[in-house]
Amino acid sequence: MKHVITITLLSIAAICGFTSCKSSEANYRAAYDTTIARQREKEGVDSATYARIEAERTANTTMISGDSVRMVTDRVNIVDGTLSDLKPYGVVVGEYKQLFNARSFRNRLKGKGHPSYVVKNSESTYYVIAKGFDTAPEAAAYLDTVARTLEIRIPIPKPWILALPR
Repeated sequence: MKHVITITLLSIAAICGFTSCKSSEANYRAAYDTTIARQREKEGVDSATYARIEAERTANTTMISGDSVRMVTDRVNIVDGTLSDLKPYGVVVGEYKQLFNARSFRNRLKGKGHPSYVVKNSESTYYVIAKGFDTAPEAAAYLDTVARTLEIRIPIPKPWILALPR
């Protein structure tokens, strides 16, 4: 009889134990968020930088001549080139944090005969512009052929259009 009571009590305790420890979706989400935060800390990416990266990744796209293209409007200053080179729309083929690297890539483009120049935005990012245009449709048409035209490997995943604010 003692064995039956012991088994019954153990069974009840086991049932209560298994049903009271359910994990909720909120617990899983909290654990996931904590793990992602730790990974970003290890990689040296803080939340502000990560938010900026995500915003750039999902940057605005604009419809031009029936095509969807990435177009970013930003205030820039010309660094290498003349003021007459700066057009309202430029096709960006390189983004750099150091001026030396931007100039080096621009020099490679100029060596192949392309009218490129370097501009800098307020966040000290240097953009190498392969060619400037007066209208967005002209820039979009060039954007389609820029990878084949340059004959140089482009260091960014996909070229895009930089529009100057009006």
